[in-house]
Amino acid sequence: MAIGSGLMSRQYANKPHLLQTSGGIAAEVKDLRDDLAEELAAMSAITVEEFTNPAAADVNAIKLSIASAASIQTYTGAALDGVVGLLAMSPPRNITITTTTHADIDAVGVVITGKDVNGDDITETILLTNGGGVTDVGAKAFAKVTSIVVPAQTGINGALEFGFGDIIGLSRPLRSRAGLAAVTREVAVGAVVVTGTFVAAPVAVGAGQPNGTYLAAAVPNAARDYALYYETDASLPLKGRF
Repeated sequence: MAIGSGLMSRQYANKPHLLQTSGGIAAEVKDLRDDLAEELAAMSAITVEEFTNPAAADVNAIKLSIASAASIQTYTGAALDGVVGLLAMSPPRNITITTTTHADIDAVGVVITGKDVNGDDITETILLTNGGGVTDVGAKAFAKVTSIVVPAQTGINGALEFGFGDIIGLSRPLRSRAGLAAVTREVAVGAVVVTGTFVAAPVAVGAGQPNGTYLAAAVPNAARDYALYYETDASLPLKGRF
């Protein structure tokens, strides 16, 4: 079957022998669907994604405040006792660590493990600021946190809490063209704007987001809506939301 430019002209039945027996039509319909998916995968598509009233950043939504410790600490299961804790986040959000100001807060890398929007494993190491007193912000979009590992620190007099930030994870791979995220339209709080920060989907599998991220200039506060129009990177796998 050839149409115009030759679309589909190189596709052939995967199971030609089934055409001679009963039940062959169903098999060929499946093959046709697979052939269409293969042909269309190379074509660009525009995703329109809306975020309605995403929650405001919450500094202890994943884990409530804990004391620093002189030995490595691992928190899983019921120990993730924030209002979100082990629950899924929709849309996915970046992880934050907020610390008190104290010499017992060292510049160590806290390892966050969980799931991304596709249900695949995701890990990020967030470096604490020496001496604390700030909120250290991750860049990857987590749909769920399953483990937090805090390395040993100087003493027990600092405090840490774990939550999610303002960065939103996208549901489809955001394409990059000539080094720039291919966003065609950004609507924030009822107006067309160009003020958001976009990170395109990573090329390397497992690099993180996994589809790219969006940070609005007017950050989520549970009352702001956003709509994004962006080019989907068809070279990356499209999967269902976690």
